[in-house]
Amino acid sequence: MSLVSFDNGTFPLADVQDNPARYVKRLERAKVSPGYAVCLCASHRTPLQLVIRRYGSLLHLAGWPEDGHRHKRDSCPFYKDPDAPRAARGGDSKAAIMATPTGLNVKLDAALTLRETATGSRGSTGQPTGRTSRRSASLLAFLQTLWSESALNQWTGTATARHWGQCNAMLLAEVGTALINGSDAQNVLHIMRRYEEADRAAINAEFDVFIARLAISPNGATHRGLVIGEINEVVPTQFGHALSLRQSARKYYASATLIDRASRTFAHAWKAIGVRTARVVAILLVERTAKGHMKLIDLAAMLCSSAFLPCDSMYEVGMANRLVAERRDFLKPVRLSPDDDMLPDFVLRDTDVPTHIEVYGMNGLASYEARKDRKRALRLSRRIPAVEWNADCEPLEAVSLPASRNRSLLT
Repeated sequence: MSLVSFDNGTFPLADVQDNPARYVKRLERAKVSPGYAVCLCASHRTPLQLVIRRYGSLLHLAGWPEDGHRHKRDSCPFYKDPDAPRAARGGDSKAAIMATPTGLNVKLDAALTLRETATGSRGSTGQPTGRTSRRSASLLAFLQTLWSESALNQWTGTATARHWGQCNAMLLAEVGTALINGSDAQNVLHIMRRYEEADRAAINAEFDVFIARLAISPNGATHRGLVIGEINEVVPTQFGHALSLRQSARKYYASATLIDRASRTFAHAWKAIGVRTARVVAILLVERTAKGHMKLIDLAAMLCSSAFLPCDSMYEVGMANRLVAERRDFLKPVRLSPDDDMLPDFVLRDTDVPTHIEVYGMNGLASYEARKDRKRALRLSRRIPAVEWNADCEPLEAVSLPASRNRSLLT
């Protein structure tokens, strides 16, 4: 169990992450003096300082910049693998998502502010054009990057479960100082807190403050917001559909056209809504109507395993759930660069040499088979061992995985 120290006390990190409201006053004092908290996962001559970061009405702990590699790899959520793929750092000034010394800088292809034009229509504001214009990222690309930057696509094998409270804390630790379309993240992005009945009033009040920003300003501009949470259900209504998240009973109202497009664009995720062994995380682009309802303008849905590891199919969900249950140390690569010519489905990190796992579910399709052959040739040339699962004709339990070198530590 990881422990953290601040305000002359020592506390379980899990409790600080799960119940941030309990620690607001202590963290406020520590933020003033000495200005940081300390992670006790490992002993170093220089203490493992943690950033105390405000997001909304609460304070959260985040890893010290460029210090993640010093945390204990097998037990501390602040550990960051220096070799793991990350968002663009320097060099590409036109990248849609850039990691800067002060946090992520994101340009989305979705407008967060609209203004009335002379003709009465609404257009986006403040988006640069011309040769110096940056590329823009889709909602899904942004969500996937957040997951990767927060190390939520990694598993160290020391636990067999991860709940939304941990996801919330890890996301906030990464996004706290981000800029999204030029605005501070906390003004335009709300990451749902894990629902606890005892904290219902505080959780709702915090969300209401965020929603209050989504209004038409005196200059006629309409402000939109982003919400991240786990989809609970999508049900038909008289005028379209209503979507709800597991962390709140609030409804988000969407047109039938939007829901139909989402169900096709994010087909694997959409079919998994309500499936017990999977999770479906969504990022919602919302507006507040004149009557105070939440209107869903756009969304992206990401399929995840039961421990919130991103997956591309239900077959991958099954493999990820097995790896977690067997306490394996592994990575689920997320494509952050078009130059990645390999991108295995999973990478086992607890074998003597990192081992790729490929989950094949579309065998027989010509283009799919050609891609399999290219990846096999690349692995052979680079001497990368691999496990292949033909999921459409072989049961998961029949797949033989290489032994973990950590097995003796877990028994």
